[in-house]
Amino acid sequence: MKRLYTQFMLFFPVLFLAQIPIIESPDGKGKYKKNNQVVLQKLQIETKIAGRISTNTVTMVLRNNSERLREGRVTFPLPEGVNASGYALDINGKLRNAVPVEKEKAKEVYETIRKRNIDPGILEKVEGNNFRTTVYPIAPNGGERTVQITYQYELKKSGNSYQYFLPLNYTAEIPEFDIKTTVFQHANVPMLEEKPDGSFSFIKNGNGWIAETHKINYKPANNLRINFPLQGEEQSIVIQKAVGGSFYFLADISINSKERPRRLPDNLAIVWDNSLSGQKRDHLKEMALLEEYFKLNKKLTVKIYFINNTFEEGQTFKIEEGNWNELKAYLLKTTYDGGTDFGKLKLLHEDEILFFTDGLSSFGKLSRVWKQPVYTIASSNNVNFNQLKFISASTGGEFLNLSEDSPQKEIRKLLFQPLKFLGIENNAQISEVYPSLPQTIAENFMLTGIAKDDRTTVTLKFGYGNEVTEKKTIILDSNQQAVKDWEISKFWAQKKLNDLEIFEKDNKSEIKNISRQFGLVSNNTSLMVLENVEDYVRYDIPPPAELKVQFDELVKNNRAKKDERVKGIMNDAERMTENLKIWWKKEYNQNKKLKQYPKHGSPNTARDTVARQTEIEEVVMLGYNSDSDKASEVREPRREQQQMSVRGMSPIASNTVPNALIGSLRGVEVRTTARTERASDIINSGRILTVDIDSKAKYMKFFRDMKDPELIYETYLRNRKEYEDTPQYYFDIAQLLFKNNHKKHGLKVLSSIADLELENEELYKLLAYKLKQAEVYDKELFATEKVLEWRPFDPQSYRDFALALEDNGQYQAALENLYKILTQSYTKELADRDNGIEETVIMEINQLIANHGSKLNLNNINPKIIAELPVNIRVVINWNKDDTDIDLWVTDPNNERCYYSHKETEIGGRLSDDFTGGFGPEQFLLKKAVKGKYKIQTNFYGEQQTGVAGPTAIMAEIYLHYATGKQERKIVVFQNQKENKEKEDGVLIGEFEF
Repeated sequence: MKRLYTQFMLFFPVLFLAQIPIIESPDGKGKYKKNNQVVLQKLQIETKIAGRISTNTVTMVLRNNSERLREGRVTFPLPEGVNASGYALDINGKLRNAVPVEKEKAKEVYETIRKRNIDPGILEKVEGNNFRTTVYPIAPNGGERTVQITYQYELKKSGNSYQYFLPLNYTAEIPEFDIKTTVFQHANVPMLEEKPDGSFSFIKNGNGWIAETHKINYKPANNLRINFPLQGEEQSIVIQKAVGGSFYFLADISINSKERPRRLPDNLAIVWDNSLSGQKRDHLKEMALLEEYFKLNKKLTVKIYFINNTFEEGQTFKIEEGNWNELKAYLLKTTYDGGTDFGKLKLLHEDEILFFTDGLSSFGKLSRVWKQPVYTIASSNNVNFNQLKFISASTGGEFLNLSEDSPQKEIRKLLFQPLKFLGIENNAQISEVYPSLPQTIAENFMLTGIAKDDRTTVTLKFGYGNEVTEKKTIILDSNQQAVKDWEISKFWAQKKLNDLEIFEKDNKSEIKNISRQFGLVSNNTSLMVLENVEDYVRYDIPPPAELKVQFDELVKNNRAKKDERVKGIMNDAERMTENLKIWWKKEYNQNKKLKQYPKHGSPNTARDTVARQTEIEEVVMLGYNSDSDKASEVREPRREQQQMSVRGMSPIASNTVPNALIGSLRGVEVRTTARTERASDIINSGRILTVDIDSKAKYMKFFRDMKDPELIYETYLRNRKEYEDTPQYYFDIAQLLFKNNHKKHGLKVLSSIADLELENEELYKLLAYKLKQAEVYDKELFATEKVLEWRPFDPQSYRDFALALEDNGQYQAALENLYKILTQSYTKELADRDNGIEETVIMEINQLIANHGSKLNLNNINPKIIAELPVNIRVVINWNKDDTDIDLWVTDPNNERCYYSHKETEIGGRLSDDFTGGFGPEQFLLKKAVKGKYKIQTNFYGEQQTGVAGPTAIMAEIYLHYATGKQERKIVVFQNQKENKEKEDGVLIGEFEF
């Protein structure tokens, strides 16, 4: 019986998982899981069907059963080509409709408002064709929140009927369950092939039919399946009138999907995605597809290739009499590991390619090297449909979706040449027709477009390859075919969006435009609900209709405020540059332990008059403490030790006065500073010593004392199942492999992090840090570019990307991206979070100019932020999580610690502003190093979130001779060890020795 059920699930041509919402809540360990704390209290599904189209509205009530405020996360999977077109969230007990917002802006606003402990509603498209929203707060002890999602869906042809299918295979009882289905413009009673229970039946209602049921504590026994028998070669055309006399049309075209035999290849390449995410594909379906293929193509040569973070050749197999048992056994033994890098794909010479993959290239950009037909084959729940359609469409192949259709049906795309829609004949009255690209005719074909005249015709062309073999003409009549209360324009927009997203990179601007105008969720646009009208005004987001009047009253003043942001940041940068220049010119007493007395003024030691006139005199008043500090103690800040400077001696003073006063008196110090000092003047010989931070994770016991990389890798694979979703596991083992000089295995294990979750900036920052340390600079650039794409509102995103560009020798682009940090506009909350980042960025801009100035165009750089600021020592720490506070400590040879509450040391050490939220950075500078040892530590103060990325990852960049042309750098990357019991002493990450 179990085997029969498995076969049924394997071959039945429907996607059972689509349209079933997944309700989860945080587990306190950085992940979301199903539990009984936040549950689905009520589910209401309302469907309207007319002809071959349906509009579906799913309303979900989430209940909090716990005793504290909770967050709920709803993930809603939809079939291929279907986009969410509506979203609403209850605000003060009433559902408020969302408005479309560009995805990057929606994230920025979401992050900003969260700083005020308020969560706006946002529906995003995530990996595959899944749509996700989080709901917070849900009040404790039975508190409820309501979420609503709307989508349009085309009925599929099944045999001699069109079929509406709604999966209802929920795993748990639903306390309140309502379902209502209305069918319009259908003469005969709809045929219920499968229904939730016996009470669900259609009754006549005017010119339509209604079926509904209301249940308490109900678990549906069946799905909902409604058949609408075909009546000959009927054509269904519906029209929605638009302004200006034009109209949108949607036409269901009845055409026999004829196939004709084609010559099958003698030499076949199978490219098998063996990345970490590849293990989630349905390999049973893939094997079933190949079984069907070799039944017909019985004699050929098959070459296997594997793609993960590398591209490697596998074995070659000779298939005789359809016997592919050896090939099957070979594929079933595949090891899945590593990220997915389509940039590694290589030119192949076989006749055709079968590419088994989910299309998610998590570790590189697609390399378009294949010229022969490529048949892309998907079988997992998370699929990049657009990527796979692009690969197949651009090579003359086909896309096979085993997630939604059976291998027995999809195999025909491999074995036969299918009939295709090749476009329409020219007609000036018709525009924006979709699909616009050739499309295979399976059992369903719908055409949509925009027409000008009330009545016109459209002639469709069909054929094989580029050969037109038949034509079909339809009549459009807006007076006869117009329908009310149906948004045909959204079906048109969805079809256009599907076409545009095949070439997503080239069409990004128009994708945003279509998504925004028609309220569709896409890879570039989200739907958003804000709590009050002031936020719509503040962030320049057009509100829903109910708030339009209030919005219009407030919008003008808010725009004026927003425009002031850019200038304010540059002004801060200019002030910071002046501050740094003053600090750099200042001479510090670096020999305080040696008591000095004024030297005799004499002609032999005095400088000439001209030299003396180029000096700046500085008198420094020092607090005095008669007790000497013990050498073994770290000197903490004391108010009485802080310095007060008095600049500028009287010009009437004798030329010998400065020389006479050089030195230290009790409580008074006089110093001289030359105005011009070269970078070479501050270079002292020194070295950097870094510390390996050993992981304390319990799985490290498996690797104790291991040195053999092959044994480490085997042990990693053997124990991976238990830690499969734990990024720290991959990070720690990659670290171990790099340490033992096996870069290939180390990079493969590390790249697996990219396959764990897409669009997760914490994971990709973690990845970028380690790639920088391992000097895999091209992949560091890829990772930082993805983070910038997802979070362009974070200055740290531009900084990470700029430094990766510098690592790759792209100095002008690095300079421009650093400069953008100072010219961008930020929301107030994010600007406050990152206040002080200018100091770090100014040092990095001027380092680029100092080291690579001859290769740079500085015409667009504000000259007021350009300065020569070479230093002996520079340390910068960054981290990968928002709302996190990590401190940098540097202790000098005098045991004086520079840290957040003591930012300037007596030998000239300087610490940037303390970052108590955001991603950092914090920076330590020392212009001239004194002889001795410097200790570098980090102190984990706290974080306000725990994400899927695991413990906070920290990267320290440690420099000698920064911006001198002779700088040296070492990188330390580690994840915070929460088990560290010596927190008050920080974590030692490195030392300088001079």
